[in-house]
Amino acid sequence: MGEQVLEGKSVVELPTLHRAYLADRESGGIRCGVCHQHCLITEGARGTCDTRINIGGELFTMTYGDVIACESRPVELKPFFHLKPGTTHLTICCPSCNFECRWCQNHHYSGTAPRPLKAEQAGMRDLVAAAQADGDTGICVSLTEPLMMFEYTLGLFREAAPKGLDCAYVTNGYMTPDALHMLHRAGLNAMSIDVKGDEALYREYCGAREGDLPVWENVRDALQRGMHVEVVHLAVTGLNDNKASFDAIVSRHLEFAGPDVPLHVTAYTPDRDYLEPATAAEFLEWAYGEARERGIRFAYVGNVAGHPGENTYCPECGRLALERLGPHLERDMTEENRCASCGYTFPIRR
Repeated sequence: MGEQVLEGKSVVELPTLHRAYLADRESGGIRCGVCHQHCLITEGARGTCDTRINIGGELFTMTYGDVIACESRPVELKPFFHLKPGTTHLTICCPSCNFECRWCQNHHYSGTAPRPLKAEQAGMRDLVAAAQADGDTGICVSLTEPLMMFEYTLGLFREAAPKGLDCAYVTNGYMTPDALHMLHRAGLNAMSIDVKGDEALYREYCGAREGDLPVWENVRDALQRGMHVEVVHLAVTGLNDNKASFDAIVSRHLEFAGPDVPLHVTAYTPDRDYLEPATAAEFLEWAYGEARERGIRFAYVGNVAGHPGENTYCPECGRLALERLGPHLERDMTEENRCASCGYTFPIRR
């Protein structure tokens, strides 16, 4: 096999090109095994995510260390409400996504194409050092789908985890079991997983070929591996802001996640090319109460600063335990992770 070339440049000259993992040759191309889109990528073509390309019969990622945003952000923004509350994560992202959500609020990042001919590779050790210098408790890949940096984050987490840093994904949860296994082995120990809705919504509005089940299976499998998981459900006006849809989410949550895993019901606002009105406050109130009524101990309301549903209450006695205002933890009234009133132990990682 000859030298692999992209637009006249050898791949070895391009720092954000890297041989892709979980790739199998098939008749007609290479099958990507990182996410449940399972793209068959022919010579010269790219996968659905636009980050993986077949060059000369080999599959490459074009976003190996192509960091387009990097800043220290509160864990509550992820949202992680039960993972070291009040701390921060160094947060990074790369271009593109494997979904096509019309309402994406980070479309200025997710809609950006990879730029292998001009991108520079961020140093893994530099990112770890920056997190330590800022007093961050972890490194989080967020803002766009972190699987777009799959190969790079394997190396990054191997650098970060031994330093005592949490390694987190804010993700649509569409990774394959093999990808989840490799990430966990590398150090991934926390995920905020966005559950969009039912199978039809996934297929029609996200372009997700295998529906919603892979996401819930990854919620379950990550928990079985001992990872910290929080589930997020964005209530999008006209799509899933109805009783039947949310009842199905709660049922799935209780089946695959269990009553102690947080469920964040978050408000949508018009963005990209989906311009229906923002989520009705009445629906958020109903969903919050419904989740609690059906046995989810830690339901939260998101994207509504000052709402009481941002706070953590003791599920046994109802006492306010952690008070939040938007992305900030205002007060922690627990004592050694226990309710100061009744002694209940909160499932919160410190």
